[in-house]
Amino acid sequence: MKTLKFITIIVLLVGFVFSVRGQDSESKLDKEQKIKSQKIAFFTNKIGLTPEEAQIFWPVYNNYWAKKNKIISTRKENMTYFSENIENMSNDEMIRYADQYIGFEMALAELLDEYHVKFKEILPIDKVMKIYLADYEFKTYLLKKISEGGNHKKEE
Repeated sequence: MKTLKFITIIVLLVGFVFSVRGQDSESKLDKEQKIKSQKIAFFTNKIGLTPEEAQIFWPVYNNYWAKKNKIISTRKENMTYFSENIENMSNDEMIRYADQYIGFEMALAELLDEYHVKFKEILPIDKVMKIYLADYEFKTYLLKKISEGGNHKKEE
């Protein structure tokens, strides 16, 4: 348990170092690293991963997110193209883009199903459920941070 607390403290310190930098001077890479560090600390704490579990969990989880981000990125590209060209598209093209959208959603569901099995192989079921809860709570946390950042800038 001391090791888990130590890991959490280290990750939080790394996150703190990134947060001390001026936000305007942060590069995209710095911001992504800051979010990644915060996510690791957040998830490790919420799920209650032991050091041994964390060593097995993070590569699997990171692989899941890499695949998920690829699907989301392609879906975003398609939807951006659709939104920019909707006025010039035929009905058949619109049907194709609508079908593709559903295909992306199905791919995301299939990916989650695949990794749900993998998560159950490496973690007890209560921690698997905590992954999903932590994922939801971390999104809420980030949205709150973004909202607070926006409000803070308006007050200056």
